[in-house]
Amino acid sequence: MSRTAASLAGLGLVIAALGFAGCGAKTMQYSGSLDTPEAEYAKALSLLESGAHDEAEAALRRTMQLDDGYAPAYVGMSRLLLERGEVKEAIRYVHMARIRDVDYVPCWLMAARLYDAAGQYEAAVAEFREAITRDKDRLWAVESYFDLARSLEKLDRLEEAHDAYMEVITLDPLHLEARSSVTRIWKTLGPEFLMRLRYENRDIILP
Repeated sequence: MSRTAASLAGLGLVIAALGFAGCGAKTMQYSGSLDTPEAEYAKALSLLESGAHDEAEAALRRTMQLDDGYAPAYVGMSRLLLERGEVKEAIRYVHMARIRDVDYVPCWLMAARLYDAAGQYEAAVAEFREAITRDKDRLWAVESYFDLARSLEKLDRLEEAHDAYMEVITLDPLHLEARSSVTRIWKTLGPEFLMRLRYENRDIILP
């Protein structure tokens, strides 16, 4: 297991412990130190989701101080900078994340989203495909395939986009955006495409 994977496992324990805290004096308490990169990163994510960018940045920098090799913190900083419109700095941080843990899949996803935001859709597609290849446990497969499909649509590669959306639906049958996208592509490509799907024994009935 890589250091990042181990750290993420530790993060899960911290979050679980925080969930138990505050449930009453007799509930389970977390006895370890919360001054950890995992705990600080969890705080940063919460702040980032709430739109408190300055506080999130401080928490991310604190995470890096606690563990300079903690790749998720660099991906988080890249996301924050992208939301601020600081694309060059966002790219720099995602490269720093890769240096620290090249197998951390969100490094590749973040790079792909940066390319997509810059209108470099071919490069985005390549990064999304690399993320899918590296995601051996398929932890990020749904979002990877969905974002890949959207980039492919922007390139007007609709048949490939269709296949990526179908991967999303296979993994998450209730993914409404993917389902509506498949229906839209069917209408755009028309009966000939549907006939070819039948001929190739590719099920056109959504699960």
